[in-house]
Amino acid sequence: MSGYHGDVNLGETMDDCPNQRYDCVVIGAGLAGLYAAYLLRESFYSVCLVEARGRVGGRVCTWRDGLDAQHAELGPEFIDSNHTRVLGLAKQFDLRISTRPDFWGVSPTPPNPRAAYKAWRRFWDAVYEHARHIPEPACPWQVPETLQPLDRVSMYEWALRQGVWQSGEWFLRRYTRNMEATEPENVSFLSVAAQEAFYGEGVDAGIYRLVDGAETLPEALAHAFTAQGGDLLLEAPVQAIEQTEDAVRIHAMHAGKPCTLEARYAIVALPFPVLTQLEWTPPLSPQRRDALALAGKGAVVRTLIQFRTRFWRKQSPRAYPNQPEISALWEETDLQAGGMGILSFWVGGEPALRWGSLTPHERIDLCLQTLETMYPRCREEVLTAYSYDWQADPHAQHAYIYHAPGYLTRALPLLRQPEGRIAFAGDYLSMFVGYMEGALESGESAARWARARLG
Repeated sequence: MSGYHGDVNLGETMDDCPNQRYDCVVIGAGLAGLYAAYLLRESFYSVCLVEARGRVGGRVCTWRDGLDAQHAELGPEFIDSNHTRVLGLAKQFDLRISTRPDFWGVSPTPPNPRAAYKAWRRFWDAVYEHARHIPEPACPWQVPETLQPLDRVSMYEWALRQGVWQSGEWFLRRYTRNMEATEPENVSFLSVAAQEAFYGEGVDAGIYRLVDGAETLPEALAHAFTAQGGDLLLEAPVQAIEQTEDAVRIHAMHAGKPCTLEARYAIVALPFPVLTQLEWTPPLSPQRRDALALAGKGAVVRTLIQFRTRFWRKQSPRAYPNQPEISALWEETDLQAGGMGILSFWVGGEPALRWGSLTPHERIDLCLQTLETMYPRCREEVLTAYSYDWQADPHAQHAYIYHAPGYLTRALPLLRQPEGRIAFAGDYLSMFVGYMEGALESGESAARWARARLG
């Protein structure tokens, strides 16, 4: 993996990290925190951006090591046509972005009977019908009272009531494992309808890719932020946040020493599983903690394998394996030069939790076993491989959020609110679930809040 490790623009005394005073301290240099910090610094406020990792980007993570000028994504990569912030920043920073006209991908399982397709269509007919009655798709907690009970019903329960679960289970599980990183039993039915209403018609899904790697976006934001005079402190895990009537103090560790930063306001742009593990003074409100408990921790294991040739382009699969745990595989190198190619194997939901107990070598071997059914002797083409379990990442502890029953109507409106001098940002606060656009949207909202209070 690689990432931005640029100069830390903190002045000569900042190596020891004594107390510093800022207009705003932003905690977390994923896309949400980076964008918030960049927007605030662009408005000439003094800003310090603090990050526990040695790189920026958070869950936006591009694998490059040992790939001979190729790369592949371990985190988010697909960009839809309505991701206006991602597309706008790519243009602003002159990042190469392209459509994907030659995309190759399959679901490595045998075809399903006609009854499964029929059940799948019936389920989505119900989704579309309910989506039509959501008046404000960006604010799903404002749905009419008649629809609010749907937030207490899971996809599984709804499919069971409609008599489509038995026939449609395979499709429903594949959908939630690919899109929600969990199982149908865990996802609010209202969330599915609300996301459909939010996206609407005419959106091209996954049509774009950042040609030189998704990490080029957070790197560009980090360079722009520091070039404007913003302070970026890497490898500085925050341990405690203290809020007073007129300031926020951030207590972190840097270079093995305690580090305290002080600001008029703060933006906490950390993944939601990490929030409650910090020491808060005063404590986070019980209401926020209860709301965070309703957020679903989506599980994903990404396995990337580089091959000597792109044999999948030249021959059809000989057969499809009965391996439902790998719910999708696709080529990562469709926009990259060279004869070599990289395939991405996606495991989400309960299978990802099981795969987390395996070694990376065992996970890679399972992927190759699956691929061998489709393309015999494919092991002879392997050059290198990498498998990453996002649940085991200490700074993320999940892949991305899914909306558990109750989250949209009970938790999300509360979580989007600040607490005193602290605002929050992160993709878990957006309807762009699991996408870079969601992180940017939340960072923009937090920066707008801070600007209004800084005056």
